[in-house]
Amino acid sequence: MRKTALLPIAVTLLTCAALFAGDNERLAIATPTATPPQIDGHLDEAVWQTATPVTGFLQHEPFEGQPETETTEIRILHDQHALYFGCMMYDAEPDKIVARLTRRDNEIESDLISIRLDSFHDQKTAYEFTVLASGVKVDILQYNDGEEEDDSWDAVWEVKTQILHAEAPFADGTRPASGWSAEVKIPFNMLRYTPAANGVNEWGFNLIRRISRKQEMSFWALVRKSQNGFVSHFGHLRLQGRLPNPRHVELLPYSVAKGQFTNRDLRPPGSEATDFRSEAGFDLKYGLTSNLTIDLTVNPDFGQVEADPAVLNLSTFETFYPEKRPFFIEGTQILRFTTFGGEFGPGLFYSRRIGRPLRGRNEAATILGAAKITGKNNRGLSFGLLQAVTDEERALITEPAASYSLIRLKQDLLDHSTVGVMATAVARAQRYPAFTGGADWNLRFQESRYVINGFWAGSHTTQGDTRRITGSAGKLRFGKDGGTHWLYSASYDFTSRHYNINDIGFFFRPNDHGTVVNLTYKEDLPGRLLRQWNITGTSHLRWNFDGARLISEAGATANGQWWNYWNAYLGVSYAYNNADDRESRGRGLYRQPDYLQVRAGVETDSRRAVIAELNQDYQYDAGGQRQWRTELEIEVRPTTWAQISSELGYGHTRNRTAWVPEVPDSLFARNPYAIFGQRDTDEYDLTLRSNLTFTRDLTLQLYAQAFVAKGHFDNFARLVSPATLVPEDYRGNHDFNDRSFHLNLVWRWEYRPGSTLYLVWTQSRRGAFDDFYTPVGRDLRATFSLPAENVLMLKVSYWLQP
Repeated sequence: MRKTALLPIAVTLLTCAALFAGDNERLAIATPTATPPQIDGHLDEAVWQTATPVTGFLQHEPFEGQPETETTEIRILHDQHALYFGCMMYDAEPDKIVARLTRRDNEIESDLISIRLDSFHDQKTAYEFTVLASGVKVDILQYNDGEEEDDSWDAVWEVKTQILHAEAPFADGTRPASGWSAEVKIPFNMLRYTPAANGVNEWGFNLIRRISRKQEMSFWALVRKSQNGFVSHFGHLRLQGRLPNPRHVELLPYSVAKGQFTNRDLRPPGSEATDFRSEAGFDLKYGLTSNLTIDLTVNPDFGQVEADPAVLNLSTFETFYPEKRPFFIEGTQILRFTTFGGEFGPGLFYSRRIGRPLRGRNEAATILGAAKITGKNNRGLSFGLLQAVTDEERALITEPAASYSLIRLKQDLLDHSTVGVMATAVARAQRYPAFTGGADWNLRFQESRYVINGFWAGSHTTQGDTRRITGSAGKLRFGKDGGTHWLYSASYDFTSRHYNINDIGFFFRPNDHGTVVNLTYKEDLPGRLLRQWNITGTSHLRWNFDGARLISEAGATANGQWWNYWNAYLGVSYAYNNADDRESRGRGLYRQPDYLQVRAGVETDSRRAVIAELNQDYQYDAGGQRQWRTELEIEVRPTTWAQISSELGYGHTRNRTAWVPEVPDSLFARNPYAIFGQRDTDEYDLTLRSNLTFTRDLTLQLYAQAFVAKGHFDNFARLVSPATLVPEDYRGNHDFNDRSFHLNLVWRWEYRPGSTLYLVWTQSRRGAFDDFYTPVGRDLRATFSLPAENVLMLKVSYWLQP
């Protein structure tokens, strides 16, 4: 009886093993050496000949599965300190190798070789070490099977490159190699891994080469376009001999000198026009083991970080800004708990809540210190803890001292699946703490072609001073995410009425639930007109828990790449019978007119010295609203060391029926209804970016944005029922004209490996007016005469590794 009962379990396990099986079996060997090569870009040392060459690359683009058109040969060595890669990229036309200079981590259009190391061999996470032909370094952490990346991670490693031109033939008639070469040294203490007890270490491994002029990308272990996932399809790297068990220790002390010069119109009462200050702090990274690290920052300063762009937000939803501060990006992939997708923010943990901007002051709350512990054991359990403390700040509204805490666990299952949990707590002085928590899962079947993923989360917070409320949210999705032609997915999600994670997380709204269904057909093989194309149909339905339908929308989008490497897309969607339960700010449901939206865009060949991208969005509804938005970006590369781009955005809306803000209380005294009006808005956004790279370690980066957003209301009416607006005899002026200008100029010099000097100038100008009909030219010129706040900063850091 016992054997009979166990039989179904055994069959199930064998079936699951077959479903989850399937990875790339290519194997490369790293040869041990006692005499490491000198890193100079020349592969002429005899030690390189002791290593077995890695060859046989296959194209991913443009002709998947075909042999590469130019031979690539990689040799790999290691000692007790580092991995060494000797890379020879043969090229019959070395004069056509694209070798542009740029700042670190900016993977521009260039010839390159990329080394990918899955040192945990978990088929989910990988380190990327990419070398451009000019010698520029790009290092990135990849996670979630390569679907997400962290480009803020900066390892300390060495690389040198050489462009090789074939000269006169040798006496035997053969010619010297032509192409380009690279020598790379990656210290083991930059990686996380568990040394094998038997001395046979095997990691996930891949190599990628790009030949820019041919738009050719070749893989050593080919990842096909029909396959879902990336890291899970790597080959393997076998390191012969015992590896060290390094304790990774890094200390990065820094000092900052800052001068702030503020126009009197922007200064709080009693403050000085000029403020000079100096500060010091440090970052510490300590490897508790080879796969467990603690990061600590004391009195951090992020003055070199680019400012957020100005936007026009007239909705009831918060604007999402991505994290840019290095400490809260680097190595924090384990701390992510995505709820409703990347486009809707990060979910349970939104690190920008820590040290968030103060109300009434153009600065953020002071972070006294923060620490995080992250790692992964040899049984596939990833874990992360974070603790941060901010100081009390006096502003328009006092921001109390606060403590932010979270813990995250995630367990690998079988080959490519995970389950995890997270818990968070925010404690503020003299307030009841806010708690959130949840579980998530990502289950993959049949070489990751089929996916079941989702989450459940809960919150326990306060409303007002004493009332405690509890809410929940969840999502379940099934999809076919890999395959040759047909892909599809269906999902259901909900948020309860009292769900609120915004003390430390990010979400848009509570009290809704709905379904999304997608169906895609794609063609990855080149055809007569297009290299590749796809078309996706989408249906989205959503309600609140009172039964009001919030979204009824269907649409389709087509994308394609032409043979000249231009890309284009066209999308159409139609929304019908929708209601909005937030536009009236709690004073009734509003029935939205049905609308049609058309989106289109085109992007030129990215190999050229001048690249352009144009996006158009047009929307028309049954109530007479017209909405038009145009975005044009032009990037110019006048030399191999300069990039200049300009972005022009123009938004134009007419006759949009919308809630009117700041209506006098006297009007509500005789009329408790929401006041709506027909709103016209114009939005102008002019952004300039440039990168000048004088050497691989010396760059000058510019970001400047002039922004104007203005609006006009007329034809006021009362909302008396969801579909009924009654004209209101009201003549208040609610026009607005917001102007701003932001500038960041950053001079960066990495004067020694891991040590950096920043000289930064930032300027902010802003003003609010009520002249909607001012010509746009005058609006843009006026942004440069607004009251200004200037900050000059010198920051010096020095990397130490005891």
